[in-house]
Amino acid sequence: MRPLVSGLLLLCSLWSTAAAQDRITLVPEGAVDAVVIVGTVEDYTGESLIVRKTGAPNDRYPASAVRSVETFRLPKHEQGLELFAAGDIAAADRTWQGAVREEVRGWVQREIRAGLVRCATRQRDLSAAGTQFLLITAADPTTRHWNVAPLTWAPSALAEGQRTQAREWLGSKTAPERLLAASWLLLDTVYGHSAETQLRELSRDTNRVVSALDLPQSLRAGSHYLLGRALLQRREPTAAAAELLWLPLVYREPEDLAARALLDAANALASAGQTGEAITLHDRLARDYGWSPWAAESRQARSVLSPPAGSDENP
Repeated sequence: MRPLVSGLLLLCSLWSTAAAQDRITLVPEGAVDAVVIVGTVEDYTGESLIVRKTGAPNDRYPASAVRSVETFRLPKHEQGLELFAAGDIAAADRTWQGAVREEVRGWVQREIRAGLVRCATRQRDLSAAGTQFLLITAADPTTRHWNVAPLTWAPSALAEGQRTQAREWLGSKTAPERLLAASWLLLDTVYGHSAETQLRELSRDTNRVVSALDLPQSLRAGSHYLLGRALLQRREPTAAAAELLWLPLVYREPEDLAARALLDAANALASAGQTGEAITLHDRLARDYGWSPWAAESRQARSVLSPPAGSDENP
């Protein structure tokens, strides 16, 4: 047993060493230049980051001041990042499912779950995406991962299982569950009125992320999309494209909505006679969002566009 005990002690030592090497880059209030702090991140929520230093009281910094955090990641966590980047979403999902069970740090576990939300979203599994996201908000209602929340910003069909799940969440006592459910059911012929009622009540909720009208920049993607769609209805395609392009070019999350916004922007520019720009956007969608359900529609739309006169582009 002695080698096993020694191995476990070594593992604990390596973990402690790794944990102590967290590097936090932040810009303190009133400062211009960033500073780097080395210590152990005890927690990182949507409101604050807590750092422990040896022999000193914990330091707390507002989350808005944090620019980046470099920390030790479990091998499965790293492997999942590589698989996701390579487009092997199913394998990334399986790997992160293992990583989230092994990770003991709550704030890193929430980071892994955000990856699982992305995997479920790409696999069109709205129920799984919602379940994983709600596990995040249960631990941190003001989480910095609200940008991946599987909210429905555009009309889409719900499977019966998703409607059942949404109906259960609509009667929940927790604001994030009711918000997801209301967004899913807002256009539902049966539950749309109840969903609208919940949204009005949530506008007065004590959770500032849920109720705030002045959203932080990282959470404004959906609002830009709705504004872009409204401008399309007003037959202002160029202005609409400018709003829609905030999603794929600036926010990037949620990915499925960014892909849809890119398609809508391309079609808007094509309708305005800006064919070259529309082709560029279609090509970007194929390159960056080939996995999305909007890629096929984009390919069809691009196939009927002719490049501008004098252009070397091949349609």
